[in-house]
Amino acid sequence: MPPFKDEWVFIIAPGSKYTNVQLGLPESFTPPQRRFATRMFPGLRPGEWEPIRIETRPKVKAAEVHKPAHTNGVADTGSVVVNGESTAADAPVPTSADVEMSEAPAAGSDAAAQPTNGTDNAPETETEQPTTTQEDEVEYEDDPYSEEGAVYPIVEGRVENWPCFFALLSHIWKTMGPHFVSPLIVISQPCWTARDKEMITQYFFQDHRIPAFCMMDSALAACYAYGIPSGLVIDVGLDKCDVSAVTDFTVNEAGRGVALSGCGGRAMTKRLQEALTQNGISCDEPMAEALKRSAVCEILTPGAALPTGKPAAAVAVAATATNGEVPNPAAAASTGAVDSGVDAKDAEGARPGEAPSGPGNGTVVGEEGENEDDNEGVLDVAAIVAQSNAAEVLAKREAEKAAKAAAKKGATTEALRPVRLRNAEREKATFTYDELLPYGTAGPDGSRKRKREIEIGTERFMAATPAEGHTEGIFDTICAAAHATVLGVPDVTLRSGLWESVILLGNGSRVRGFREALLTLLQARYTLSPSTATIFTSELPSNFTTPVATPGTNTPVPGQPGHPMHHPGGHGVNPLLVAATRNVMHPNMTPHHLQVPGVATPTPDQHMAQHHRGFSQSPTTIKTVKVPDYFPEWKHASVSGMEEAAFLGAQVAGKVIFMVDGGSNKGFMSRTEYNELGPAGIHEYAM
Repeated sequence: MPPFKDEWVFIIAPGSKYTNVQLGLPESFTPPQRRFATRMFPGLRPGEWEPIRIETRPKVKAAEVHKPAHTNGVADTGSVVVNGESTAADAPVPTSADVEMSEAPAAGSDAAAQPTNGTDNAPETETEQPTTTQEDEVEYEDDPYSEEGAVYPIVEGRVENWPCFFALLSHIWKTMGPHFVSPLIVISQPCWTARDKEMITQYFFQDHRIPAFCMMDSALAACYAYGIPSGLVIDVGLDKCDVSAVTDFTVNEAGRGVALSGCGGRAMTKRLQEALTQNGISCDEPMAEALKRSAVCEILTPGAALPTGKPAAAVAVAATATNGEVPNPAAAASTGAVDSGVDAKDAEGARPGEAPSGPGNGTVVGEEGENEDDNEGVLDVAAIVAQSNAAEVLAKREAEKAAKAAAKKGATTEALRPVRLRNAEREKATFTYDELLPYGTAGPDGSRKRKREIEIGTERFMAATPAEGHTEGIFDTICAAAHATVLGVPDVTLRSGLWESVILLGNGSRVRGFREALLTLLQARYTLSPSTATIFTSELPSNFTTPVATPGTNTPVPGQPGHPMHHPGGHGVNPLLVAATRNVMHPNMTPHHLQVPGVATPTPDQHMAQHHRGFSQSPTTIKTVKVPDYFPEWKHASVSGMEEAAFLGAQVAGKVIFMVDGGSNKGFMSRTEYNELGPAGIHEYAM
């Protein structure tokens, strides 16, 4: 029996902008249950933190308030009467309890000056008079929309403010209310140091008394989500980008691209804001962020031209309609011919250019009633000639035929007209922006948001272009980091497999066209074509001498007697060049040993000496991993894609670590082990 249940598992994935949280593992894994903004606001007392900004304003408390229905025929100006004196309408109105506190009018008021029962009122003592002074107090109100004064504890993946970060974790813990036996999984950032992991471990074990704790790297969690042991993980976040190479469920630290600054979603937002401002459009950061998230913002593939408003297909159709040229029916028919030559016929037995017999559209007979007028004219020729006004009848018939032909031509022109252009072909587009109004201001519908429609030109395609004064953009930095990360993998044979298992993560990659543009640039820069890869040798097994252009060597067939690598047909080709291009490496021998042609090397097995690892320095193909088909909730319309696949991997790992494995392979750290090893023991259990 497993030590934990599915409904007890607690998952926390901290991020620079949002922290994803979920309590319990459903039967089919779903996107995050809750999202908390990774920010806190300073509290009223030093050292305290609040999850929502608290607005403070002075509150005026009065002794008595009267608001007359009319003022002696004078229009009501919205003022209120306090103790018989008119005050401004925007002053706070006291409660009913405050009004009931004063039963008699104040001294010196108009009511006190009037006699009662024919006698004047006696002056009241000072202690019996209600106070007439206004007492200032502070009124507190939550403002869930404002970010003014917010403190973000995580910047570019690093924890910059530990008290604020622990206050955020405490707020999440109180809100979710996990069970006292709930095991915890925390998705760690690649830039977290050993000291950071120890502080987080100590906080959860000592402050929340958790029974089990697991810390998992975000790159490894992504591989768990896709179900692959190795992959090249590119995580595009808010202010940074992480590039990691995972081989056999192990994260390679050598050459890892950690927290690449200026390669996240905020950099694209600022680039859009800069482009709009340069073209005379007033734009702030929230507006640029809304434009980046809209459907009109798109990243074009490298080398693509900016749209001019007319697609190539529409231009071709318009040119055809203008010139009035009709495609050759013989050419169209010949494309479907099953034979060629003098007696060529298509699949229906007709010769190229010959219409079928019919009836029907495009046949000799045509549709029913299509040629009734022509047939009728042919049959009535004798009757028309016999008439005295034959010339007038023929002219009338010709005019009717010309009118029908003109009508058909006009209908064809209207049908060829393009109806709608794609976003990448439109020069200008309009998007709707929900502007947040200042505090205390309401829009037409009573809320603090106001809708605006803004027309944007080609600036919406410049989110990933280099900024002014820079020659490299976001994609250039990411591609260079990916190439360096793959070259840092010690096992050379696994490098080409990493290029074929690229995983793109992060909410910064949600921009339309980001994935396609990044893959296109990677393929253009680092892909080695098959024709280039076989300049010096062939990868196909053969026992025959290759042409002299490839150095005349053979690729032995496994299982057959060994053949000398240096063949006389090589004509004296440098053997070191052959060995370097073939990249022949033998196991169970000195590392990085190249087999030199013609030189015998002692090996324990002749078949192992013929092992050929191929070209691993440069990839021949670069492609992404296929999205798994067994998580339908992650394909819902409300989910953009697998940008948060690390959270899905945490759910898979939670099921495996806490229920299947049960701690037998040190997948998590229990409280007993924490008491023995302390916070430093997490390094033996962190994944």
